Amino acid sequence: MGSGDFGEKVKKNVAANFDRSLAIYQAFEDKHGFFAALSAELARWVGVRPGSAILDVGCGNGISARVLSEQFGCTVLGVDLSPAMVAAGRADVASRSVELVVGDGERLVEVAAGRRFDFVLYNASLFIFPDAERSLQEAAACLDPGGKIAFSFYPNLTGPDGADLLDLAFDRLGEARPRFRVITDYDKACQALARIRGPVAHHHWIRPLDTDFLIDFFSIPAQSASLFPALDYPARCEKVKALFAGLVDFSGCGSVVWRMAADGGREQRQNKLDA
Repeated sequence: MGSGDFGEKVKKNVAANFDRSLAIYQAFEDKHGFFAALSAELARWVGVRPGSAILDVGCGNGISARVLSEQFGCTVLGVDLSPAMVAAGRADVASRSVELVVGDGERLVEVAAGRRFDFVLYNASLFIFPDAERSLQEAAACLDPGGKIAFSFYPNLTGPDGADLLDLAFDRLGEARPRFRVITDYDKACQALARIRGPVAHHHWIRPLDTDFLIDFFSIPAQSASLFPALDYPARCEKVKALFAGLVDFSGCGSVVWRMAADGGREQRQNKLDA
């Protein structure tokens, strides 16, 4: 199978997983308010301002788009592969400043249709892209001068000594560690961003390890599939419960680290103007 065929197969599977995830995904968000908080953290870190035009890549059912519109006063074009997610978001978003469309995040120039943006943001989505570099190249082509690309990434679970607690959880459960946690890893995504846009800044959003939260998060169908891809969904949920129950001794002392990265964007432009 060629790389193009592989990428298309991955994207088809991702769309199907998120179509199936809608109800559980929303129930998780209603309980934890997590994706809204993650989106706000990324927006604050990169300096989103009122009036900014934002391309929200991997927008899901519009949680991040609503945050960017309601809390930051932005206009948002959101794009996602999942028709079910986008349809739910359209039904829930009342603001005229938010538009959600079904589309391929690796073909953003086509999605943007001539529009230009101050920010292209990926809120917990870039790691499921089979060709993240192509997506970032297309994102760069959609930016206004001085614009910025930024993303939040798949979490690291760390112990007080920096140990990888997800690996430890699999070892304690007696299960093989997943071959691939993500489709594109953080270092590869950052290297691609650096090639396209220059120096990359990094930020960590750190939350205390909470096993109940992790069980809920990784029980979302699209998330559980990354840990136990060979199992059907009910079996994956049982494995997820057992997996994170094995980390209960790290509650309160372990951390969930959400990594974020961005190019220099507006700061680079301002430095040139000040020189």
